[in-house]
Amino acid sequence: MKTILVPFDFSEYALAALLTAKKIAAKTEAQLICVSVIPSEIDWDLLPEKARLAHPELLEELEEAHLRIPEYLKMVAPTKIQPLLLVKIGVPTEQILREIVKHKVDLVVLGAYGKGFAAGKFIGSTLQKVLRNAPCPVLAVKRALDGNAFRKIAFASIFDAPAKKAFSSFVPFIKLFTASVHLVYVNTPEHFINSSDAERQMKTFSKGNEEITLHIHVVNDKNSVDGIHSFCVEKGIALVALHSEDKKGKPSYQVGTTETLIFKSDRAVLSIKSSD
Repeated sequence: MKTILVPFDFSEYALAALLTAKKIAAKTEAQLICVSVIPSEIDWDLLPEKARLAHPELLEELEEAHLRIPEYLKMVAPTKIQPLLLVKIGVPTEQILREIVKHKVDLVVLGAYGKGFAAGKFIGSTLQKVLRNAPCPVLAVKRALDGNAFRKIAFASIFDAPAKKAFSSFVPFIKLFTASVHLVYVNTPEHFINSSDAERQMKTFSKGNEEITLHIHVVNDKNSVDGIHSFCVEKGIALVALHSEDKKGKPSYQVGTTETLIFKSDRAVLSIKSSD
């Protein structure tokens, strides 16, 4: 892992994301990039220099951000790791995704509002789009994770071939933190298989990862989100990773398990696509 990106909007959730990203960056020696976006319909990067002079209010905000943000970050999140600070003007989602691609980001750590979303904060309004369109794993947090949170991780899945590919890309992260991983299969009334079959499926899934401490669990609940959350609470697990299906280009109202879990749970959620 070489590059971690954190969108930042001065909220407590963005600060939680930044503090969490610092922990990961310290362990991985990754470059930390902090992106703050001044919301505007104007794509500043594509605007000629002369045309920018016609927007003095944006120039003023840009100057203020460049002065204010570094001092703020030093105050709230002092660190030996000096993040690269980027202040952009434009549609937040577009700017964030552009920087992810430009800097070949390996992980995005994003503050998640969930219930009680505060209107006007750009992170809350763009979380779904970043989750769906980022070409790398996205970690959504509601509070800062300490080092212990990375030592015990849940991986919830149906344990098929795409999930195996996603898990394989997650293995270096697991090894880095010497984490034990709890594989979780949630049986629901709509999607139910025999527990012994589920365990057999997970054991097959686990082959090739003998150097990792893996635990197998079959959980029964009314739906997958409640099952995952209840399991994490019971086991004291703060971080759950999921293989997320590709919802790029799909309507926002088609909400998947990952997005619902982020909204309903207080656990940190790592979304990994098989294409990541």
